[in-house]
Amino acid sequence: MAPTIAITGSASGIGAAIAKLYAAKGYNLVLSDSATAVLKSTTEYIQSQFPAVQILSQPTDVSKLSELESLRDAALAKFKTVDLLVLNAGVHGNYKTEEFGWWGNPEGMRKLFDVNLYGIVNGISAFLPTLRAQAKTGATSRVVITISKQGISNPPGNPAYNASKAAIRFLGEQLSYDMKDENVKVHMLAPGWTYTGMVGGSPGIYIDSVHGAKKPEGAWSPDQVAEYMDEGIAKEHAYIICPDNETSSETDKIRFEWSAGDITTPRLPLSRWRPEYKDEYATFDAARRK
Repeated sequence: MAPTIAITGSASGIGAAIAKLYAAKGYNLVLSDSATAVLKSTTEYIQSQFPAVQILSQPTDVSKLSELESLRDAALAKFKTVDLLVLNAGVHGNYKTEEFGWWGNPEGMRKLFDVNLYGIVNGISAFLPTLRAQAKTGATSRVVITISKQGISNPPGNPAYNASKAAIRFLGEQLSYDMKDENVKVHMLAPGWTYTGMVGGSPGIYIDSVHGAKKPEGAWSPDQVAEYMDEGIAKEHAYIICPDNETSSETDKIRFEWSAGDITTPRLPLSRWRPEYKDEYATFDAARRK
């Protein structure tokens, strides 16, 4: 029997690209998203490209545990197993108020956390018993959690998004530790600048060819992220930190190291973006590249 991958947030962007990649690999697909019309369109497109692949497509609000439990039950009824779970659903949010920015809209922050944080909590709660049971038979079960580099280096501008992604990174680390004696592998996918509907691209599986929007030179496509994730899984990497066409893996490492130093040095928070640390950071960056 073909293996099965279940993906939340699979109507467009990275989730849709992952679905397309694993359809090409012969996996059964469990696709879910709250964007019902786009999910239907993407499902039909993938099915047309890979007619032999079996697909379960189900609209799902990840902020509701009951809907993820329903998705799990439907997946098991159709495919018997879920070998790879990709918890990818997320929102960027634009809930700023004119006077106080994010800090004036706690309800907006709550909505973002309901999807970005509790969508992961709910997904783990719904699917983990199944993954653990499968692991006891000797089969390897895997979970991929889409975090973000913004949840590591924490750039200014969107505190709720950054905090939600930092929170799920910690959840992923804790889950990885808790599963250390079981055959459940946990991977944390941190995309770089990726041109999706979340950051200005048109929604859908192929931004350039279907919607006519042109990807900026510096950004990666969702397909590149999906392929990098697949390579990281094959290498058993717990952290799959994607570069992009502007930011190399070396640059990411330097930035992460500097951010950790805000605590250990100590410096003021988010020092990389403060003018008084500009020269010090430039010296640090240059030294790390020698």
